[in-house]
Amino acid sequence: MELARIEKLLDKYFEGETTISEEKELKVYFTGETVPSHLEKYKDLFGYFSNQSEVVATRETTLPKQTTMVRYLYPFIGVAASIAVVIGIFMSIPDPDTTQVADTYEDPEIALQKTKEVLSLVAQYMNEGKKDLVYLNEFENTTNKLIK
Repeated sequence: MELARIEKLLDKYFEGETTISEEKELKVYFTGETVPSHLEKYKDLFGYFSNQSEVVATRETTLPKQTTMVRYLYPFIGVAASIAVVIGIFMSIPDPDTTQVADTYEDPEIALQKTKEVLSLVAQYMNEGKKDLVYLNEFENTTNKLIK
């Protein structure tokens, strides 16, 4: 009965589902003298954990103290960050004088000529992109042939 319970506890242990008391029970069992031969491979594992739980630090560790310079800089860092945010906000506000539309023409003939130039440029780019669509049509034709 005990062997079946230990095997179930081992399964739970390797699945990460054991409680601390169950792990202590496994450590006690595997540090004992009578361990079945098919479970001998786990004896070293739990023996190591038992030995390591008794290790005590031999040297005292101390954390370095915070320098006074850093302690005095903390409030100024917050102030500097606040100033940077305020300056960033004011720099991102557009100037009302520069927001006027500068692309208006007094003479309607010049405006018509500029509009034609821009539309011609747009048409040119549209026609360049249209050349590559021929390959798409060929792909569709080939796909239709393969499907039929």
